[in-house]
Amino acid sequence: MYIGKAKNLKSRLKGHWQNLKLDPKERRIFEESSRIEWIITKSDYEAFVLENELIKQYKPKYNIRLKSGSGYPMLVITDDEYPTVLISRKYGEIKGEYFGPFLPARTARAMKDLIHKLFKLRTCDPLPKRNIVCFDYHLGLCSAPCVNKISKKDYNFDVKAAKAFLSGNVKKVIYQLYDRIEEYTSKMMFEKAAIVRDQITAMENLVQTQEVLGLPFEEADLFYFAGNKVLLVIIRGHRIVGKNFIDITRQGLEDSFYDAVITGYYSRGNFIPEIIISNQPLSEKENIQKWLSNKKGKQVQIEYQIPEQIINFIERNFSFIDLTDIKKKFAEVFGFQLPERIEGFDISTLQGEFTVGSCVVWENGEMNKKEYRRFKVKTVKGVDDYASLREVLYRRFRRYKEFEQLPLVLIDGGKGQLKQGLIVKDALGLENLRVFSIAKKEEIIYTDDGKEVHLFDHKELLKLFTTIRDEAHRFAISYNRKLREKEGLKEVLDNIKGIGKKRKEILYRTYKTIDRIAMAKVEELEKLGIPRKVAQNIKDYLSK
Repeated sequence: MYIGKAKNLKSRLKGHWQNLKLDPKERRIFEESSRIEWIITKSDYEAFVLENELIKQYKPKYNIRLKSGSGYPMLVITDDEYPTVLISRKYGEIKGEYFGPFLPARTARAMKDLIHKLFKLRTCDPLPKRNIVCFDYHLGLCSAPCVNKISKKDYNFDVKAAKAFLSGNVKKVIYQLYDRIEEYTSKMMFEKAAIVRDQITAMENLVQTQEVLGLPFEEADLFYFAGNKVLLVIIRGHRIVGKNFIDITRQGLEDSFYDAVITGYYSRGNFIPEIIISNQPLSEKENIQKWLSNKKGKQVQIEYQIPEQIINFIERNFSFIDLTDIKKKFAEVFGFQLPERIEGFDISTLQGEFTVGSCVVWENGEMNKKEYRRFKVKTVKGVDDYASLREVLYRRFRRYKEFEQLPLVLIDGGKGQLKQGLIVKDALGLENLRVFSIAKKEEIIYTDDGKEVHLFDHKELLKLFTTIRDEAHRFAISYNRKLREKEGLKEVLDNIKGIGKKRKEILYRTYKTIDRIAMAKVEELEKLGIPRKVAQNIKDYLSK
């Protein structure tokens, strides 16, 4: 169920026991476990290594783990007499020089194909003995060293250029490539000169497309933690070459979260660079450094200082809410811990018509769109925001009885909206449910225990609550607009002979707007099951 290490077993178990009331995952471990086993090791480092090996072997349910069981793909220029390029997901399994990893994974295959196209490294593995060239030579993907179509000296230069291209250190070979192009041109070897020209162009484009260059290290991996999201940034040749979010199992305990992600990543056979950077402190820093250095056979350093260029790059390209300061401020202001889940509600109506409600979900630092819910208000006629809100909250709050852990409720509005939430809460007997509301413009949080918190005085909380409120507002308005468009479309279609309820629904689901239906061809409408005569009626009516 769970594997961990401890210098004092009694103290560690006591800590888990004390967390039972706070963390439902801890409670489930005790409920689902039948016994405890332990192994005594000679040192803390030996315990660290054993813990990682056992987690890798048994994949316990409540240890933080990376979802994928294999490493990210890398490219390997092999150590053969005539090297080629191969894809590997485990560092060291193929003899050669490794490049990558490549994020997302599909780029590894694309890069391998590009290496063959640009540098003509052999496509056969192993190198065959033959008398005639294969089809890949005619396609321009291989220089055919198997039949001596290229000298060993020239082939090795292509290998050197390919390595420079993959590492990003193109300055080492680009001047030599210009010398080659002059040599081929002077000898009237224009076809070979064109190949070198393409190589130079690819290298120059590679440098021009990099967003962050000139970083102070040759190779490094950066782990940027924000809540339960982890961004991995790959740095090679003093530049960013890849970035991707790491998928993590959500049911693991949060203790040693940062350590578990990094050790889990390198346990899968991923390439280990000389420098690893984390924006969060690691409790097992010394053990992890020693473990990685032993795996690499070379000193590995863990650092916490992130260059400003990378911070700016992350802020420009990714939207993070860092929970560290938010959790601290939330507990300080409201007197209880920040819940893992917050649900935001809003009502949207147009003069009492098409009244709808929205429920958006924030979990562990990010909006979880898969959990969003929308409600068409059924029992309220005319303009009555409070009654509409009560209906929506009642329909949603009923579901909370199935929840293991209640969310915090955030309603868009002031004290009046808060009161509606409390009425529904009391009616359903949800004693432990916390309900807040947030007033626009003033940005004041009204709480169920009578607090009024001015968010402009707490910038950490301002971003959190306004993000959820604005998303609830956007989601409600988009649903309201969708219903109005649907109704408007149906009113137009009512005027067309041969269009009944089912055909109106088909046309709406397929095209959404009148303009799109008007542009559809008769044959296209027929494929939807609409008779040709009716399809022609549609075209004739909408063309007027």
